[in-house]
Amino acid sequence: MSRRTARKQAFQILYGSDVTESRVRDAVRRWREYRGDLERYAYEVCFGVERDRERIDAILTEVAVGWPLRRMNAVDRTILRIGLYEMIHTEDVPPDVAINEAIELAKGFSSDEAPSFVGGVLRGAEGKLSSGVGRG
Repeated sequence: MSRRTARKQAFQILYGSDVTESRVRDAVRRWREYRGDLERYAYEVCFGVERDRERIDAILTEVAVGWPLRRMNAVDRTILRIGLYEMIHTEDVPPDVAINEAIELAKGFSSDEAPSFVGGVLRGAEGKLSSGVGRG
């Protein structure tokens, strides 16, 4: 399968974990019980987002001016976390690809306004990352 499919899997798991306030490990277990195994990249994204969530959320809070994370809907918040995780930690995914993939997730799972919101926030994060926060 493709990374795009893995991102969709990761989105569904992370979204479920967010709205039920459960651990990613539990959401992955439920997924596997009902749908079978996940793509390897989905595991990487799910557990990576969970592991670095504090840093990811801090960056999103800083760049999403006027949109505290608690005010964002869970779909957009989850997509932003995945996109930013990829921008920070996935060396073979250039930031513009991570942004475009997040926009595609927003087109498929969120409102009509979400793709431009997601793109704008992640472009702001890209500027922040390139000015000193760095990848890694």
